[in-house]
Amino acid sequence: GTASSSSGAGGVAGGFGSSFFMVGSPSLPSSAAVHGARSGSSSSMPAARGAPGTAASSAANGDKKDEDEEKDRPGTASSSSGAVHRQIVPSPAGELPMSNYAFFVKYTYSNECALLAYNFHELVTHLGIFEQFAYRHDHRLISVTLAYIFYRYQVHHCDMALDLAVTLVYLEDVRMPGQSELHEHSRDAFNLICYLAFLAHAFNADRTIRLSDWYKEIGWRSFKNCRQLNGYVFFLFSQVRRFRLRVSETRVKRYIQKLCSVPSQIQNES
Repeated sequence: GTASSSSGAGGVAGGFGSSFFMVGSPSLPSSAAVHGARSGSSSSMPAARGAPGTAASSAANGDKKDEDEEKDRPGTASSSSGAVHRQIVPSPAGELPMSNYAFFVKYTYSNECALLAYNFHELVTHLGIFEQFAYRHDHRLISVTLAYIFYRYQVHHCDMALDLAVTLVYLEDVRMPGQSELHEHSRDAFNLICYLAFLAHAFNADRTIRLSDWYKEIGWRSFKNCRQLNGYVFFLFSQVRRFRLRVSETRVKRYIQKLCSVPSQIQNES
């Protein structure tokens, strides 16, 4: 009954379980600690490492208008999830800029999330998604957001790797010639990546994170209500994916191996 059992890539992620992620990684939170994520209680997430009073739920944010709306709007991601919004502060003058991996270590909740988010960001960048689809903020925040959502709703890191691998296959297909042109509202890298990840997660998992929870955490910043978000997700499903969510197991395995590998840059930094 694992999340990968229904995916057509069954058991692919499970093989990376105990041996890959165990060294030096903090344990995932207990079910009591994150119970509020599904029940709506006020249980709060721990702050991301190295970032006091922050949380990755605000990675979808951008301009001051969004921040003002957040303050005035009841039921925002911060009030409904119990997590305080992240503020990413630029490095002081004279300091070297933070490396990509150090960034993900600082702004995610575990070593597993940091490695998966780092590799996912590098692979998305390599695919050229940000050359075709705009995102006016730090591109790394998209991967931080996905890591936050999966971690908050207790998706195991092996299933997280599977979901991200399928997402990368979907993004690879978006770049292929002959893919239907996305209409103007859909030419936003954040929404495209996050909600293709939702489709991948919905296909792989036996018990999925509800779309209403995605809306509560990040969707309200781009969509007026959950119904409008649902329309966008259906557009991705019907027009971009052509009602096909199953993908080649070989392609998924290839991306899982890349997501779960430790790049030499990380080893050198360690």
